[in-house]
Amino acid sequence: MLGTLTVHDGTAERPIRGPKARTLLAVLLLNADRPVSLDRLVDALWGERAPATAEASLRNLVARLRRSLADEDGTRLRATPAGYRLVVADEELDTRRFEAAVRRAHAAHEAGDLPAVLAETATALDLWRGEPLADLPEAAGNGAACEQWQESRLQALEWRFDAELRLGRPHALIPELTRLVGEHPLREAFHAQLIRALQATGDRARALAVHQRLRTALVEELGVEPGPAVREAHRRLLAEQPEPEPELLSEPEPELMSEPVPVSELASASASVAAERPRPAQLPSPAAHFVGRQEQLEALRRALLAGSDRTAVAVVSGMAGVGKSALAVRCADGLRAEFPDGQLFLNLRGATPGLAPLTAHAALTALLLGLGTAPGTIPEDAGGAAALLRTALAGTRTLLVLDDAADPAQVRPLLPATPGCAVLVTGRTPMHTLDHALHLRLDALSERDSIALVERTAGRSTADRSVVAIEQADLARLVRLCGRLPLALRIAGARLAARRTLPVRGLVGRLEEPADRLDELELDDLSIRQSLALTHDSLRASTRRPDLRAADALAAIGAIDLPDYSALLLSAVLQITPAQAGAALDRLVEVALLDEPRPDRYAPHDLVRDYARELVPDPTERTRHVRAALGWYLDLSTRMALAIDPSAHQVRRLPPVDDADRLDRDTAFDLGDAEFGNLSTLVERVAGTPWATAAEVSLPVRALAPYLRVRRHPESFRLNELVRRLALRDDDRTALAHALSDMAHVHFVTGRSLQGVELLDQSLALVDDPAHRRSLLGNRGLLLSNLGRVQEAVASLEESLALAVQTGDLRSQATVLSALGNLLEADDPHLAIAHHQRSVEAGRRSDFGDAVSAGLANIGFAHLRLDDPATALDYFIESTAPSPWVSPWHIVLENRRGQGEALRRLGRLEEALDLVRDLLGQATALQDAFATGTIEHTHGLVLRDLGRLPEARAAWRAALARLGTSSHQAVAELRELLAAG
Repeated sequence: MLGTLTVHDGTAERPIRGPKARTLLAVLLLNADRPVSLDRLVDALWGERAPATAEASLRNLVARLRRSLADEDGTRLRATPAGYRLVVADEELDTRRFEAAVRRAHAAHEAGDLPAVLAETATALDLWRGEPLADLPEAAGNGAACEQWQESRLQALEWRFDAELRLGRPHALIPELTRLVGEHPLREAFHAQLIRALQATGDRARALAVHQRLRTALVEELGVEPGPAVREAHRRLLAEQPEPEPELLSEPEPELMSEPVPVSELASASASVAAERPRPAQLPSPAAHFVGRQEQLEALRRALLAGSDRTAVAVVSGMAGVGKSALAVRCADGLRAEFPDGQLFLNLRGATPGLAPLTAHAALTALLLGLGTAPGTIPEDAGGAAALLRTALAGTRTLLVLDDAADPAQVRPLLPATPGCAVLVTGRTPMHTLDHALHLRLDALSERDSIALVERTAGRSTADRSVVAIEQADLARLVRLCGRLPLALRIAGARLAARRTLPVRGLVGRLEEPADRLDELELDDLSIRQSLALTHDSLRASTRRPDLRAADALAAIGAIDLPDYSALLLSAVLQITPAQAGAALDRLVEVALLDEPRPDRYAPHDLVRDYARELVPDPTERTRHVRAALGWYLDLSTRMALAIDPSAHQVRRLPPVDDADRLDRDTAFDLGDAEFGNLSTLVERVAGTPWATAAEVSLPVRALAPYLRVRRHPESFRLNELVRRLALRDDDRTALAHALSDMAHVHFVTGRSLQGVELLDQSLALVDDPAHRRSLLGNRGLLLSNLGRVQEAVASLEESLALAVQTGDLRSQATVLSALGNLLEADDPHLAIAHHQRSVEAGRRSDFGDAVSAGLANIGFAHLRLDDPATALDYFIESTAPSPWVSPWHIVLENRRGQGEALRRLGRLEEALDLVRDLLGQATALQDAFATGTIEHTHGLVLRDLGRLPEARAAWRAALARLGTSSHQAVAELRELLAAG
């Protein structure tokens, strides 16, 4: 990579053809041995213009790259759960060999081993073939890495030139140094070395001219004078002082001692040396009211005291106000005795309002001054100051607390290089690129610890404050409104302390209004809003596109205000690619403004949510974001409807779906399960706005109906009630008809058939479309049959069947034939079976799983009526067998209940009891009172046959309590069973 990207297999070059394949390989090599996500790869390859087929194209590129690398089995380029990982040994990658040689050269330079410096710099520089990855775009993410390698090369050149000069070999250096000072006109080290080389060859005039040109450039462009190295070279030049003789390393000769030195004298000398070095004690006082965090404290203590061959490092990260600094200071305070050479504390100002983060040199200077280094001896360049800090800390037991770090780059120069020391870092970003460190992500406090912190801060936890016990419920509500965030809890406690007569309930009332919550959580110099704004503002001020998109994403999150978010949703709202949206959300996680509780599901802390709501004050802009989200959910629910019930897609007049966007049934249900909470919240919010229309709210709700009929009935009624109100307001007959019919369906599956018929009659009066009327008439027939109004039911069903045959709708034919079979069952079970068989056949021909499952179960119920439980059981088992279809809960319920009844009649009572109780557990978990009632009815019959009559009567009473308000035929039978005693 140190030049154009090339690949060798040890004998010959293996060409990687095509810019996309070369970019892919570069990204993987830049992250060698680490997983690279699909989103990151797509962004590197296509940027903002990623096609819809990007991931498929990426997989094709991976296959091509594997062939080019002779890695068809994927042992080198491995798939990971999130993307891909390229396995590379250290000796296989020129950049790793280069970096290792540079490290060895640095160590030799520090030790003054000039021959080793020349050998190692030659090894490193021989690997350099030109500008790294010169033939690839910066979109590959190579910019920072290339800059680092280029800087390492220049540093290696400096060390080589210095060794050559100290060894008295200046002549060969002058042409190369002359070229380098032209390429790097402000790099002082090369100028100082050229001055030294020219002086050593007797060319004082040119040496003076080099100094003059550099000084003029520095003063005019930067307003500074040359640094110490140039000044020293200039001083020697004026004084005609030659280059000092090199101090070559040699083996030390053993010193003979005539008499052994007593141990007491050695100890005294050691103590004297140690006494000369100051022992810093810079830790702030620990927080007065620190609670909880015992597990985290112990984890940090173990990490910082772990014996190893390197400096112990621990990083505490988390959102603003979560208590990172308090935890670090508390931990460090308890470790004073373990680090007798001192404790340094430095605020790096990574997120300090009104102040820029400390530069590397400023931070190094502060630490060196804390160690007693004389100000005039601190090198003016960061590299030299870092080396001096490592030297000063070598062989000591010193603890460094680096608080509020901006990023890993700010921390790395400050790390000691030898064991014995320990470093505790805090910051909002996780800093996982700091190797060999414990990474501790800090979350909010528990409710118990949160209450304790408020009580202590408020001074209301003493024994004579009986009000504390009374206010426990209010305190629990208070800490939830503060998000259990320590900074917010401290502010709330301080408010209570400032006003001793203010009840907790009074402060709760102020915090319960979201628009005022952040105003209440400001006191003196403490402010939740200011802490969060600093992070958001830094993203907004960045020049990096991922940061700018992250800032936009947080504003969009506040505008649409949903329980959680996905990359697909944000990409639609912000009109960017899913990969870019995912990167923006990941960036918000990195800076602790979002959490990722599940893969690709992001949610803000409650107080971050309050802050995000303030980011889009313009109502027009907020409405634009909300409408974009609603449009995305309409598209999603429409695709789900087509996958779950294609005929419903047509009847409900939903928008068309492109073939490329079609979903399979399982994916439709998975997406519905993931997104229903958001869509429900969004519909409720939109329905309450003055700009919402019935049409735009109705479409996503009626598109969701096929999913809701399988998964969630009560929510369907609630959402359609919102649509009904808007439709009445707007006089929207189409929206009203669909809302009424979907509400009627909820009544049907919960046993309230009479209410369902009333709503369907209202809907029928609004509908002229034949397909829609056919659906409504079929549903009306089912409800009427439940009410025992057989003639009306038959008339309604036959009219529906005629419309279904007229339009060639097999799915509707299957539904109506099944309903007609149920009506005929009581008088002629054999004719009913014939109808059900036709229904099953129509369902199979139209791939209508609900009809097939229901039809088989209905045949089973007809055989029960014929007193043939064995045949009935076969049909019930077939109806519940695994299939490619997902049946609605009410169909599963009837199938399984029928199976239990057949087992009961066959005398297989223990099997029947196990099945019914399992079904009862499902109904209870779903909080389906109607289903629980029907199952308890069968449960009681099984218990009665087992001779457990008291338990049976208890089950029947439970059933009647749940079915008492319904029109289900089991109600009368239950009353008879209980009356029989």
